[in-house]
Amino acid sequence: MTYKEFTEYRDKFVDEALDISDSKSIEYTISNEDKHYNFKHVAERIGITPQQAMMPYVLKHVDAICNDAKTGKQVSDETVRSRCQDIMNYAILYASLHHEQKTTKGTNHDSNTKRSGAESSEASWNEKKPTEHRKWNELKTSSKS
Repeated sequence: MTYKEFTEYRDKFVDEALDISDSKSIEYTISNEDKHYNFKHVAERIGITPQQAMMPYVLKHVDAICNDAKTGKQVSDETVRSRCQDIMNYAILYASLHHEQKTTKGTNHDSNTKRSGAESSEASWNEKKPTEHRKWNELKTSSKS
């Protein structure tokens, strides 16, 4: 593939990915104005961080791509291309969620390095774990002998 062909492919790929992101947003946010609503809502319900809530969505696409790389077979209606576009969109969502949390705390930086005294997003999230999470933690499994 020439540079020109690649650039054309990339530009079309990105444009399609952004269209997918825009169209799925309304459904996933339940028409909420907050673009991160889905991840925050799921996280609150099960007592994890929004970033942790996002990971299964990303990993299902990564696993499908790994299966394609291993077997060369597509087993669902979703193509490798559409899965890659979804991963791209999740990467942008993750980065924007990270940015939102940093700017909300007043640190306003998008670095992967932790500045001294800065809290991790998980630490600050754990300080305000929802009541529903505590109820899940209190559940005990019973074993019958």
